[in-house]
Amino acid sequence: MLTLDRISKSHGSIPVLVEVTLGVPPGARIGVVGPNGVGKSTLLRIAAGLEDADSGTVAKAPPTLAVGYLPQESEARGAETVLGYLIRRAGAGGNEWDVAAGAAAACSEAGLRPDLLERTVQSLSGGQAARAALASILVSRFDFLLLDEPTNDLDFEGLERLERYVQSSPAAMLIVSHDREFLDRTVNRVLELDEWTHTAHEYAGGWSGYQAARDRQREEQYRRYEEVEERRAGMEALLRARRGQAGRAGSRVLARETGGADRRGTQALRSKVRQAERALERLEDVEKPYEPWDLRLELAPERRAGKVVARLEGAVVERGSFRLGPIDLELGWGERLAIVGPNGSGKTTLIRALLGELPLAAGGRHLGRGVVVGELDQQREAFASAELLVEAFPRVAGISVQDARTVLAKFGLGAGDVLRAGSSLSPGERTRAEVALLAARRVNVLVLDEPTNHLDLPAIEELESAVQRYDGTVVLVTHDRRFLEAVGTTRTLSLQ
Repeated sequence: MLTLDRISKSHGSIPVLVEVTLGVPPGARIGVVGPNGVGKSTLLRIAAGLEDADSGTVAKAPPTLAVGYLPQESEARGAETVLGYLIRRAGAGGNEWDVAAGAAAACSEAGLRPDLLERTVQSLSGGQAARAALASILVSRFDFLLLDEPTNDLDFEGLERLERYVQSSPAAMLIVSHDREFLDRTVNRVLELDEWTHTAHEYAGGWSGYQAARDRQREEQYRRYEEVEERRAGMEALLRARRGQAGRAGSRVLARETGGADRRGTQALRSKVRQAERALERLEDVEKPYEPWDLRLELAPERRAGKVVARLEGAVVERGSFRLGPIDLELGWGERLAIVGPNGSGKTTLIRALLGELPLAAGGRHLGRGVVVGELDQQREAFASAELLVEAFPRVAGISVQDARTVLAKFGLGAGDVLRAGSSLSPGERTRAEVALLAARRVNVLVLDEPTNHLDLPAIEELESAVQRYDGTVVLVTHDRRFLEAVGTTRTLSLQ
């Protein structure tokens, strides 16, 4: 069992975690959720012993409990080979077995080709690196696993392999993930980190159970808050009326210089005023539910494109030893095309060929009249340079600096963020900047390559809703099963 007791952590003067307590019993599957920047990765690093808490304790029972940690970003070192990476991961578990043979078996189970074992991790594609990370989970025979975004860049097959492992492994697990379907299929408890109080709340069940319980909790708090505020308003109105009556009665007494009944009546009114004041003081305070920053995303094309948006005729693309095609594809106005297939099948290559970003080895390509393409690329490269965001965004969007600041602020990128170099932004911040660019340019063709990567769940749900409302053309590559289902694709192109 791993126990976190009253863990607190601040970055400078900014609190990140405040007295977070969690007990993880054997075999538990706990999902950790919350907006980006709320401290999910920090909590995992503290649990792994890689970062110290400011206060609180981490206890293992027994003390020899082997804890493994899979970070969100690759932890490869220099020119480390995939085999070396996996052996290091296996060795960290302290198990006496043939790690080389185990690494090969883990790669096979993860769907990673054996010939890639001698390649450096840095030379792998995003999908291959994701499978290497999955293999590192499979090869590490830990008692307790801390997994930070393990689904990133995995294709449908890889997701199924990971889910089977999580469901069948005897290890207890603490998992950070923004994949709603994955959470529903794998975890039995959810730990929510609150961005306002920096505390934690536990819920039973997977994502759907957590979401339903959280919504009920908020509805109940709103109901109690509104009831108390209504009572408060009534009591304040009564108090004002009684004070007015007492004041007018007192004025009459002074004006007439009378006593007796008039004075007794005035004293009675003043007594009622004091009673109303005490009742108001005793009224319970119910805190209004915290309203987090809410992304309101509108994607609206400035004008309609022609009937045919894009066409490939016998198109062939060659990149080194990889060959895609020949492919015939016609994309019409208003279509929602999903491109699916395993990692390495050429989904991103097809998108780039369709947009004219890659030369064709054979065949033809046509982009329709009036087409204004907005692309959210998988690598998030639009703002990855050393140029300040406040300079790059208005230049690319074709708008003023003031308008750029306004648009970016709506996406949670404030005055401090826009003065940073694009390369210094986190993947999540760059993703929000690129989505803001799509909104600012009012494109009529959306090309979304793994759009949910690096977004937190509130932003994913808002993007999902915005794409549902969008009346232009959509080309979508995603392994987020809930997102794919929700946006309502009209056609699917499957690559093998």
